[in-house]
Amino acid sequence: MQNVERQHTRNFALIGHAGDGKTSLGDAILHAAGATDELGRVDDGSSLLNYLPEEKDGHIASISAHVFSFDWEGNFLSLVDTPGDRNFHGDGIVTLQALDGAVLVLSAVDGVKAGSEKMYAAARESGCSVLAFVNGVDRERADFAGAIASLDGIGIKPAIVAFPMGESESLAGVVDVLHMKAVSSSGTGDIPAAYADEAATRREELMEAVAECDDELLEKYLDEGELSDEDLGKGLVQAAKRGALTPVLCGSATQEIGVALLLRDLMELLPSPVERGDWDATTGEGGEDVRIPPDPDGVFAAVVFKTIVDRYAGTLSVLRVVSGTLKSDSSLLNASKDEKVRVGKLLKVQGENYEDVTEAGPGDVIAVAKLKDTHTGHVLTAEKSGVRLRELSVPQGVISYAIEAASQKDEDKVFQGLDRLCEEDPSLHVGREPSTGEFLLTGMGELHIRTTVKKLVRLFDVKLELRTPKVPYRETVTRSVQHVEGKLKKQSGGAGMFGVCYLDIEPLPRAAGFEFEDKIVGGAIPRNLIPAVEKGVIEALDRGPLAGYPVVDLKVACVDGKFHSVDSNEMAFKLAGSFGMKAAIEQAKPVLLEPFMKAEIAAPDESVGDVMGDISSRRGVVQTTEVRGTTSVVIAKVPMAEMLEYASTLTSLTGGKGEFHLEFSHYDPVPAKLAEKIIDAAKQAAAKN
Repeated sequence: MQNVERQHTRNFALIGHAGDGKTSLGDAILHAAGATDELGRVDDGSSLLNYLPEEKDGHIASISAHVFSFDWEGNFLSLVDTPGDRNFHGDGIVTLQALDGAVLVLSAVDGVKAGSEKMYAAARESGCSVLAFVNGVDRERADFAGAIASLDGIGIKPAIVAFPMGESESLAGVVDVLHMKAVSSSGTGDIPAAYADEAATRREELMEAVAECDDELLEKYLDEGELSDEDLGKGLVQAAKRGALTPVLCGSATQEIGVALLLRDLMELLPSPVERGDWDATTGEGGEDVRIPPDPDGVFAAVVFKTIVDRYAGTLSVLRVVSGTLKSDSSLLNASKDEKVRVGKLLKVQGENYEDVTEAGPGDVIAVAKLKDTHTGHVLTAEKSGVRLRELSVPQGVISYAIEAASQKDEDKVFQGLDRLCEEDPSLHVGREPSTGEFLLTGMGELHIRTTVKKLVRLFDVKLELRTPKVPYRETVTRSVQHVEGKLKKQSGGAGMFGVCYLDIEPLPRAAGFEFEDKIVGGAIPRNLIPAVEKGVIEALDRGPLAGYPVVDLKVACVDGKFHSVDSNEMAFKLAGSFGMKAAIEQAKPVLLEPFMKAEIAAPDESVGDVMGDISSRRGVVQTTEVRGTTSVVIAKVPMAEMLEYASTLTSLTGGKGEFHLEFSHYDPVPAKLAEKIIDAAKQAAAKN
């Protein structure tokens, strides 16, 4: 690894929809490269890329991006197997931002699916060159032509560089169009006569497609009638880098057909770090924009694209080196935190195993243990005269569940464990909702949340409860009231307590918050006691009279009062302010408010009508629909209470092809009949306590 030239380094992700065979293809690539002695298989639990207990427990699907770096014929490659389930796409989306290439794996039976489209778009947005591999050509009902045709639906112009010799049980191998050879389990040889005409036609189509992407090649093609293997290969690499063409191969991961050809074409068609080109960065001192070349002798720069919480190795930061050379026992700067960090051992990641290495250069993917306060997305650079790469963006969670330790003794362990898992998976978030007192675990979907809880239990040996969160309702007033008295008069033999204030309140526009105004004149209340009145008013706003939720969006003015030269003090006026505020709210016709969310729901065209109908049934209002790429997006405002368990409904409505994102929009009054139920439930809960 240490002596590999940058031109012989590749890093790439396997991307696509769940169940299309990414992990099986990854295992087959490792076996074809000699990185493993035996072919790992997902279905029998021997996969080197699906090794977590949660991945082997029932649904045998990847829940995390797994890295495996290996040497092959003088080259150094880093493969990252990304999850296909939309609940875990966040990990893959972050990973793609740090890599140079990707292989889009799609089913020969079903073609492009929702996950294929999502991850291809993420790869192109991240600047990755993409190859496509049609997997499972040996399966019953395999349809290579249909799978190719489906690529058009996500904006891919395919360039077929390999096609199958037969399909389903008759699959005998693949034809390599780039080098005009037949590749089968027995090796590489001449193309059988039965496929010679198709191979010639495919070759001609490939040359035309490549020539059309480059004026110089087009001129040569028109003059000479063909392109050399060298021109064809270079032209295809450049077209793939721009996204003008996507080279397509095919085969069967489980039968290891077409995999050796894919491994070779990875080196030929995906860019090296040098071909990927310079990275955007800013200087450490002036913040000026610069371009950083992948130079092993240049200033060190790297991005952390994954964090691994290992029960035995501790916390590992997986990083991609962009520039410079990193050696063990070095000092670096975490530019994201502006803090110095010490690097100990450098580790080559091979699934769940690690191997010591002495150094790493541009394009290399390595792990470093125990970097202080270094998290996914952070950028590292040289301690002096360093540069700052752009931090990786992390998808935000869309669904929350309330989480609570089953017993007080587990409380610290639960939240310490959650903090560590949030480091590992930045699309997770733990926070406290002040108005309900609940701790919320937010993630990309219900399966994401429940899998995180299973992992928490396994790693940290805790018990906890997961439930649908309470809705953070609010209360407000709907009319103005004047001169409401707040009074405290208490005499118990010694010094007494006396304070009287008179309050005016009026409603404010939604989201305006709270305002307090001092309108005391003539010293009715001493100036130094007015802050105590305000404090009492604010405390009274914590629990409204309807259901005990915070009161918002109103203005309070203290207009008059009375005091006693001996018995009046701050506590007396604080209590007087609180009493007066509670009385004023009850007179001002309070109402219950509920949070509304802005929902953006992406769905296939045929499901848009069902989605809009469902939103209406949830008391939502559809604002608009728009087309983004090949997907229709419904934008609506919907009460939060109606969206707490929306994920499963959307899956049902769209056949698993829909996705949604929620963000807070505003508060609006709850309909009267529903408000009665909420208030009654709150009163019953309070009575039990």
